Amino acid sequence: MMNQRTISHILIAGGVVAALGILLVFGVFVPLLAGECRVMYPELAQLYWPGLIGMWLIGAVFLLGLWEYFQVCVRIGKDQSFCLGNVTSLRRIALYMALSGVLWIGAAFGPEMVFHADIGPVWIYFFLFSMAGFALALLAFGLSMLLQRAVRLQEENDLTV
Repeated sequence: MMNQRTISHILIAGGVVAALGILLVFGVFVPLLAGECRVMYPELAQLYWPGLIGMWLIGAVFLLGLWEYFQVCVRIGKDQSFCLGNVTSLRRIALYMALSGVLWIGAAFGPEMVFHADIGPVWIYFFLFSMAGFALALLAFGLSMLLQRAVRLQEENDLTV
């Protein structure tokens, strides 16, 4: 059976891979793709900087969520799984994922509303990404509620012993 530190290290390693993926996608691929789209679709060139900044905001929100994830991993490694700090981190993750959902909605419908620019069927992908963000927000919030109850039960048990 694995101990808490081993589990924590495995979770942190997964988080590092996710962080590297986010940095690669939003730091390299998104700017390259945006540059190509600016050349291929000159009528959408006005969306280059607003779109790039919007994508970078989404990437930053993901990194904020990962920071909270790392905080949870460290507490797990210290055998502090059932603590209010993890409840707070999970609630922040829920907030960040909900914010990412809102930002993806903005990416899906903002160009049409602000610039009167049709981005074609790409909006469908952005809309699906927003739904994934909202689903992750609900999951993280539900886990925070469950963990808050576990923390309270643990405190009650500690008082009775």
